[in-house]
Amino acid sequence: MSGESTMLAAKEQAFIDLHTQHSARVYRYIACPISDRHRAEDLAADVVRIAWEKQLAEPPGIGWLLATARHVIGNEYRGRRRAQELVERLKDEARSQVPGTNAEERAAVADVLVGLRERDREVLMLSYWDELTTAELAQTLGCSPSAAAVRLRRARRAFAKAAPSHLMTERKD
Repeated sequence: MSGESTMLAAKEQAFIDLHTQHSARVYRYIACPISDRHRAEDLAADVVRIAWEKQLAEPPGIGWLLATARHVIGNEYRGRRRAQELVERLKDEARSQVPGTNAEERAAVADVLVGLRERDREVLMLSYWDELTTAELAQTLGCSPSAAAVRLRRARRAFAKAAPSHLMTERKD
């Protein structure tokens, strides 16, 4: 083994040891305030990843990891607050800008959009609110037109599945 590969192997082992030794404790620290098991797992993994990326001279202790976890939790809360602000703006826009629908239908559409995954909501809003073509959607999302079309199709299906049946029936005006 060369010196460089030995050093890399040692760093990888230190990372594995760090994860094995502290990940459960970091997870518990994050899980209580986050109250979403899957998201807490992701955030705990982010803390260990951050420790790995910092390439500190010595492996960090639990104090450093929990301080980092505290910052990660703060970022999560800020992200949630921004998402909630977006949802409120979305509801306001849906109530005031959807042409040809009554206020009750607009509110129902907004409620369905709020319940969708962020990714699906973004694609639908870009397509319908911003009236982007598939090519423009692809450019905005940074993907191919065929990938954008697939994402739009999936988002439409998610909307249809989540929407009350009266929203999915064809209007006869």
